[in-house]
Amino acid sequence: MSSIATAAVSSRIGHLEGCAAATSSYPGSRPTDCVALSNDTVLVDNTVVSAKWSLTADKFGFTNLCAAVTIRNDNKSTYFFNDFNMTLRPPKGNVTVLNFTAKHALEDGFIAPGGTARGNICFDYFGQAGQYVAMYSPRAHSPIRGIWLVDLS
Repeated sequence: MSSIATAAVSSRIGHLEGCAAATSSYPGSRPTDCVALSNDTVLVDNTVVSAKWSLTADKFGFTNLCAAVTIRNDNKSTYFFNDFNMTLRPPKGNVTVLNFTAKHALEDGFIAPGGTARGNICFDYFGQAGQYVAMYSPRAHSPIRGIWLVDLS
């Protein structure tokens, strides 16, 4: 298994072509989840969201699970994004939020129609082998989530 996964996500409700047709079960799954494909061409909330996952050492020498994230706004209005829209569930444990160690962090801001935001996000990694579930929720309390299944051996 690779420690790197590349994916993009889309809503099953509005963009069937953007979700994986068949997926394995994962903790906390919802019927409105859209599990990522292996390409970067799908949508969540009219935004293209892609992420490339890898294990990365921070400046203190600790290993983190990080993603290089790109968000492109395909809406007709300004889109607000926040790096807290992404959370991570390790193979054994509870959902966690980012840890602020990323170089060139995604942070938050507004994207004009047709615009793009890029940056990195990182989560603590404690050496657990297995499947990590990364979740992108475009808005608070949104029923639609983009899901990356990141397998680390």
